[in-house]
Amino acid sequence: MTLRTLKTLQVDAVWVGRLAALTEHSWDRPGLEEAMVRYGWARPGPDGRPGIEWGGGAAGPHNVDEPAGDEDGGIGWRLELGDPPGEGNGETFVRLPCALYWPAFGDEPDEPDRPDELVGEEEADGEEDDLDDDLDDDYGPAWIRQLDATRADLHAEYDRLGRLIRTELGEPDESGSGELDERWERWNRKAGRVVLELTDDLNSYSHYDVVALCVELRPGER
Repeated sequence: MTLRTLKTLQVDAVWVGRLAALTEHSWDRPGLEEAMVRYGWARPGPDGRPGIEWGGGAAGPHNVDEPAGDEDGGIGWRLELGDPPGEGNGETFVRLPCALYWPAFGDEPDEPDRPDELVGEEEADGEEDDLDDDLDDDYGPAWIRQLDATRADLHAEYDRLGRLIRTELGEPDESGSGELDERWERWNRKAGRVVLELTDDLNSYSHYDVVALCVELRPGER
């Protein structure tokens, strides 16, 4: 029975640099897809074009490694993608979920004074399953687990990623926080912006809070 879990990907300066580089100039679809293949984020499909699942957002993420599933080790690195450049509603973004924290803000159980207080009224009511992260088995070994983590550990990972972005881009142009433990920082760039955010995770139907690194792009001629 685990009260809290933090899962993180080993996002490093290379990942941050490559994502930030996408905002250096406007993209057309072939150019952006070529960059994603070059970075190893996509592979050519049967027709020779990159096999990229545009337009799925959080509901249909694009897998950077092999397609996720129990047979190949579970969910690994993946990107949430907006519309391809110049198509759809024009919202082109590439978003990398970097850290997942359970339980989401507002769902945390009360801190017990003693460990034996966990065996109490909740278990008597048959609600002990609420003290487990029951989606954890969906995630593969690319995610590093920290058991019995605190929300301070989640914020520490947000701050670590923020330092990597500051090394690449300097201080953010905007920053803020929300009432639900949300945080964000934004760096305005020539062809879009870089966003670091801590918010609820739509992909898991808010089972987790997520720290994500996103680039929002302005499509155009290269």
